[in-house]
Amino acid sequence: LSSCAANGSAGLSAAPREALIGGALLGVVSMRISSMEKVRRGAPSRTVRSIRDQRPRRHRTARTPRHSFRGLHKRTADKSHPNRDRAAREVLDAARRRKSPCELDLMRGAARFLTTASDAFAASVRAGTGVRSAALAAERAAIAAGAQDARVMANLSPGSVPLPLDAAGDERVLDPANAGIAVQNHGYWASGYVTIARSPGAARARARNALAAALAAARGGAHLPEGVVANAIGLSLEEGPGDPLEAGAVYAVTSSATEGGETAYASALVAVTEDGCDELWRQTA
Repeated sequence: LSSCAANGSAGLSAAPREALIGGALLGVVSMRISSMEKVRRGAPSRTVRSIRDQRPRRHRTARTPRHSFRGLHKRTADKSHPNRDRAAREVLDAARRRKSPCELDLMRGAARFLTTASDAFAASVRAGTGVRSAALAAERAAIAAGAQDARVMANLSPGSVPLPLDAAGDERVLDPANAGIAVQNHGYWASGYVTIARSPGAARARARNALAAALAAARGGAHLPEGVVANAIGLSLEEGPGDPLEAGAVYAVTSSATEGGETAYASALVAVTEDGCDELWRQTA
């Protein structure tokens, strides 16, 4: 760099290229040596700390158990096996049905949004609006509360089964009004059916009594009584049938009854354990 100083006002533009490169390399080496000395003395440099802080952190989230991955590899290693894809789906579906504590927390959040949506649907129907307006009110309430997604089906005639509302116009006020509601929270779904009626009916009472009996007997390995159906739910609305129930899974359980041409529903969202079930949501509207 002495030739740079000798050029005076010419500055760096007149300095030999080799001198500039050599000086830059010496500066970099000096910085590296200084950082290494600090690390050796137990005082990491700012550069080392910043690199360490930028490393990806391992969060305690829902993870597939290692034995599931080993089972997947064992059952799908033979590429010539005719049921290779089916075996992979079975292993992954079984792992997905078993919910971790983190996943259960997310599904409890989805259940709260389901309560918000079902309450909004019931309030709208009782206020005298059509089922299409009530369905839109339920979806808007869930989204406003923080749900990731909300979908509502409703019946098009009194006491009929819920169907997608594709018509542009609103339907007339129905009694009873049936709805199928699904909401999503951070990728995890909660769903249920509700029946809203001005007066209690025989079909509604039968559906609620059947649901109560089924939940009282629900536990890992149990079979649901006739007239009550369940499906595993989580990252998708359908993660497998619920007969028999599997401990560690979450199920949408629905009971239906028909009386005099009218159908009524009662449903709940439950996390099944070996000894019973934990209700995450149940129709109260």
